[in-house]
Amino acid sequence: MAKEKYDIVIVGSGLGGLACAYILGKFAYKVCVLEKHFKTGGNLQTFNRKGCKFDTGMHYVGSLGEGEVLHKFFNYLDLLGKVDARRLDEDAFDVINIAGREYNYAMGYEKFTQSLLRDFPDEEIAILAYADKIRTLGEGSDIFNLREVDLMDTSNMSYYGQSTSDFIASLTENFELRSVLAALNPLYGGGEHTTPLYVHALVNHFFITSAWRLTEGGDQISDALVDSIQGMGGKVFTKAEVVKFHFEGKLMSAVETQNGDLFEAKHFISNMHPSITMDLVPDEKIRKSYKSRLTNLKNTISAFSVYIVLKKNHIPYLNKNYYYYKTNNVWGVDNYDKGDWPQGLMLYFAADKNNPEYAESLTIITYMKYEEVKKWEGTKIECRGEEYLAFKSEKEREVMACVSEVFPDIIDAIDASYTSSPLSFKDYTGTKEGSMYGIVRDCNNPIESYLPSRTKISNLLLTGQSVNLHGITGVLCGALLTCGQLIDINAILQEINSCYPEEYTI
Repeated sequence: MAKEKYDIVIVGSGLGGLACAYILGKFAYKVCVLEKHFKTGGNLQTFNRKGCKFDTGMHYVGSLGEGEVLHKFFNYLDLLGKVDARRLDEDAFDVINIAGREYNYAMGYEKFTQSLLRDFPDEEIAILAYADKIRTLGEGSDIFNLREVDLMDTSNMSYYGQSTSDFIASLTENFELRSVLAALNPLYGGGEHTTPLYVHALVNHFFITSAWRLTEGGDQISDALVDSIQGMGGKVFTKAEVVKFHFEGKLMSAVETQNGDLFEAKHFISNMHPSITMDLVPDEKIRKSYKSRLTNLKNTISAFSVYIVLKKNHIPYLNKNYYYYKTNNVWGVDNYDKGDWPQGLMLYFAADKNNPEYAESLTIITYMKYEEVKKWEGTKIECRGEEYLAFKSEKEREVMACVSEVFPDIIDAIDASYTSSPLSFKDYTGTKEGSMYGIVRDCNNPIESYLPSRTKISNLLLTGQSVNLHGITGVLCGALLTCGQLIDINAILQEINSCYPEEYTI
């Protein structure tokens, strides 16, 4: 049994785990990252089919323009120049099709409001009030703008308890406009009666500020971070599934991997889902009520995806994303019956590198409940049986029938297609029940559904999409909060800001 000792052991190599490792490495901690999969990255992973690269979860990002929050993060994390990104169409980075009518989400608040006013000329007061509130909340958060943080400040907590749908409904009685303003809710697994306003506001703010496609995939980020972590003396191990937490008294002392290796440390950070983390904590080491709460947190819905390699020079490249809703109820897509699925789709195009006017591939995503695939959850990847393959084939047919309603030329342009289910997402990313965005944030129970990075075990911290907020910026800010339990968080923020070149802020 091999034994290694570190300052920090991080379990899981998703963005949160890698960002924590990078930050702590910069502050001279001896860090080790353990990943059960053969690839690092979690939702940053990609895969290749017939020369086309497909993303697992990072389809586009927001606020990557010069002077914006993600650009500052990329500078600090030494990602600038290592991650290829393309700015999406400023006049329509997202196109929303609701029951056959299209609306554009334009980039920048002035363009955003003017675009909506063209479709809703009588709703100026509501549109301007909406944009003002989203911008105020987005720019008002200290951590999401990398400003000095008071960890005891609770001034924004009221927005945790306010529902997105109630806020939008308070602005206008126009149901069509309400639907358009709520149409990006698949980016956070939105629930009409549960999603807090702060989740909606932050996600929409990041994309309205600027929206970008990672042209070479999300694994550019994880690969670069791993190189940097190792360059600072840190260790990153793949095929190293943690199966046991060891304790000395009330503190964790080591983690044990599947092959029996022990990794000792002073502190531990789990980038696993909080429920999976709690499964490794012996009952006698933690209060039953606390463990039960984390174990039973409700998860966001999962997804079924179709990945299409397109025939050369058949489908023009769209430098935008496309959201399609069959009906005008944009909140109801997750509450489907098997006979009326899918109710909505998200479509992401990738440009042909040799002929960028055309698309080389297309990713289509729609909600799917985990219960639909639960019967196969004990099976392994590529070994789930004929019944499962038939299930996926039928679901692909239903998705493509829905796609044909808005893009009738796609079917004849398919060179090859592949699918993934909630089981694929669960097994490749390690998320509970294939959850797209971790735990549900519930405005009706804001305290119960808010998950801090510190646990009831004093040397075990949490990070990842269930802490703070999901998405690239949410997870990076969550990593700051996690590291802020070990280092003065404002010292980290000072480093991020002091190393940012002045020419980007002019």
